[in-house]
Amino acid sequence: MRYLRAILRICALLCLTLATYPFLLSALLLDRVWPSAAIGLRRRVTRLWALGCLFALGVRLEVLGTPPTPPFFAAGNHLSYLDILVLHASMRGRFLSKAEIGQIPFAGHIARLAGTLFVKRERKRELGQVRDDLGKAIRGGEGVIVFPEGTSTRGETVLPFRASLFQVAVDLDLPVAPFALHYAVAPSEPPAQLSVCWWGDMEILPHFLGFIMLPRIEARVTYIGQEVQATDRKSLAHETWTQVQKHFQPSCVN
Repeated sequence: MRYLRAILRICALLCLTLATYPFLLSALLLDRVWPSAAIGLRRRVTRLWALGCLFALGVRLEVLGTPPTPPFFAAGNHLSYLDILVLHASMRGRFLSKAEIGQIPFAGHIARLAGTLFVKRERKRELGQVRDDLGKAIRGGEGVIVFPEGTSTRGETVLPFRASLFQVAVDLDLPVAPFALHYAVAPSEPPAQLSVCWWGDMEILPHFLGFIMLPRIEARVTYIGQEVQATDRKSLAHETWTQVQKHFQPSCVN
């Protein structure tokens, strides 16, 4: 039964993605002549795709609070590749992701069409260009979503936020919209920190195969109503981390 579930889910994900592809490609082409319409099309298509994928994967999504409306700068904790679907389904924004994601065949291409921006975190000289890209997106009326921990975790706590990207919000005098993510699975299944959270040196393929065999997943995203604003990036990063940590519920079961 578990293997049949996995096969059916993989087929459903492929069908959803292939059905979405022409619309994302159209948005890319439309961006050259009518940027605002392209943004709207990409948002709607990406959200419908994410909702469909969550349904196919047996993910029950609970949204607490009110998601920010574009333009915004949102930051929160990072637990899994599932975060992308959860946030796309509930918030209209573009992600900043590690460059390695963009190099994954097909998946990286789809991510680019969905508006994802990429950064090589080990190359500090690229951060200036990334900040420029994020600022351009916000000034164009879009929301941007970042994971300032710099890596995904097992969901035991929230790692300190790196301050560099928060310079974008400081420069634009834009408050940060914090969010907190949490996952849970049935008691009979491997705990969420192993079966849903993807961290450390876990290999992606074995983890994903175990993930799609889970009968159901409870996902919760909390949009924290208290936006954070500061005049320097270090204070902004710390205050945002404080808000996320305050509303964070561990996905890790000790």
